Amino acid sequence: MRDPILARALMGTLRDEWRPAADAMRSAREWERRAYILLTLAAAARRRTEWLTNWLKARPDDHDAIALHHTVKSLNGH
Repeated sequence: MRDPILARALMGTLRDEWRPAADAMRSAREWERRAYILLTLAAAARRRTEWLTNWLKARPDDHDAIALHHTVKSLNGH
């Protein structure tokens, strides 16, 4: 993967670490990049949810975590 920020975020999801995902979302300045990161992390969260749950517990008002949570729900058909 040629995107070190996103690669770090995805590796973090495997360790149930949410901070690299938060950093990746925060780094996205353009809408296209933000959507790409959001969908990539949502796909990771569909397979492993603990890191997203921890993020939402740690920062319940974090708009990036909330957006990611809703994206996962949407991908799951809810």
